[in-house]
Amino acid sequence: MNKVTFKLETDFDLELDFTLIGISTILRDYRLCHFINKHTGLKFIYGKEDHVDHKGQQKTKLREELDFHIIFERKKNKPTVKHHFTMYRFCSQTFEYEFYLLNNRSLEGGVLIPEAANFDYFLMIKHYMDEEDIQKLVDDIRKVNDILLIKEIDPIILKSKENLIF
Repeated sequence: MNKVTFKLETDFDLELDFTLIGISTILRDYRLCHFINKHTGLKFIYGKEDHVDHKGQQKTKLREELDFHIIFERKKNKPTVKHHFTMYRFCSQTFEYEFYLLNNRSLEGGVLIPEAANFDYFLMIKHYMDEEDIQKLVDDIRKVNDILLIKEIDPIILKSKENLIF
């Protein structure tokens, strides 16, 4: 019996509807959030999602799925490693903007965006925000004493941009 193998190639681009800002700092994530909140007026809180839905009911997802951005690293001939990346969120009351601060290092020691390993954190702004507002936000964050580098990054050029989809 002959074995027939098919290969399916897809040609599509991910729709990346967000702005990405890389941050290098010596601060721990909770301290960075505190200072960003203080300098920008944002109000970051811990976790990827709220534990309660819009009806006031507890969500049925596992707590780790609500608190962490989880990426599975698969390598040939090695067991799959589950990486937990801490994150903080802030959504405007009208949900016009969603802000997420993601750690670039997992609790297990992995890197979320290996080609941007010099950044400790990424600030992701979902939905359109004009350049003036982004620049003001970057300038306000730059006022935090322990920020070493802050830079806007084009997510299209990143090889591991799929890691930023959630």
